[in-house]
Amino acid sequence: MSLKPEHCHVDVEPAAKNAVNQLPECVVEIAPECIAEAIPEFVVQFSPALFSLTPVLGGLSNHNSRLEFQRNGVQQRYFVRQLSSTYHDMDNNVEHEYAAQIQAASIGLAPNIIVQHAQGMISDWIVGQHWNEAEQGRDENIEKIAQLVATLHQQPLPHHHLDMVERLQHYYQTINTEFKTVQREQQLALVINLIQQHLSTNLTTNRTVFCHHDMNPLNFIEDTQAKLYLLDWEFAAAGHGDFDIATLFQTFAWQPSQQALFLNYYNQDHPTAQVTSAQVDMMAVVVEMMTLLWCIVMYQQDKDITYLTLWQQSERAMADKINKLTN
Repeated sequence: MSLKPEHCHVDVEPAAKNAVNQLPECVVEIAPECIAEAIPEFVVQFSPALFSLTPVLGGLSNHNSRLEFQRNGVQQRYFVRQLSSTYHDMDNNVEHEYAAQIQAASIGLAPNIIVQHAQGMISDWIVGQHWNEAEQGRDENIEKIAQLVATLHQQPLPHHHLDMVERLQHYYQTINTEFKTVQREQQLALVINLIQQHLSTNLTTNRTVFCHHDMNPLNFIEDTQAKLYLLDWEFAAAGHGDFDIATLFQTFAWQPSQQALFLNYYNQDHPTAQVTSAQVDMMAVVVEMMTLLWCIVMYQQDKDITYLTLWQQSERAMADKINKLTN
């Protein structure tokens, strides 16, 4: 969910390059035993006989790689996303994801998809970088993010809709009994009531928008021409626009003044929205509950300490946000 690092279409700095170079690279000619064991079918079908497939750092819920080969004497580079076993467990739909990214790519907000397959996809490789914490807080970059989000939120709605209550209940039903505490059940009931009694009544036409639903810093990349792209569209759907903004405020290291600046830019670019900080604070509780349950589901599947750490962080943040909302 919103706290996870996802794929990273990035040419890294020299120090990080050493780490990337340590990763195993598979340079193959078509060999049945290699294909069967390691290389996704859709990659083999797309590529010439000789190609390299190098794991990309990041990505907690899918397997991401850089695909490279020469064709007609020209070096080609693509991003490969292979769906993991957890993809469908998280109630995702690959056809919905592809449709959302294709729509976003058509207006320049996302990389173009080259190959669609049930096992994963191949898309354009974006040469660029993710912003560090200092860059995230620059006024001009906050404005650039606000413009991108406002543009997305004014596009035609996807055919599929994210029901926040259904998604929360799906995650909760997926977690093991040992993780279903009385406190967690009370928090979930509070959040569902918040959605049904307050947020649902505010779902006017201008707040049901094309949402990304996972706007964290690692899902934004700026290319060498200073163009900003949004990555990882697996949760994209029609939804409440405040969800995207609350996710930004949860995951970007912005001070209240920077959050206010974002809202100012966003409301300028999306005049019918006029989002307030109070609205975002209310949605923040929903976003945190979604994140918490996502972390628990991922931890129980892999027992990876990364998920446990994110779970613990989210649990503390959840308590703080409920206190802020109710006091």
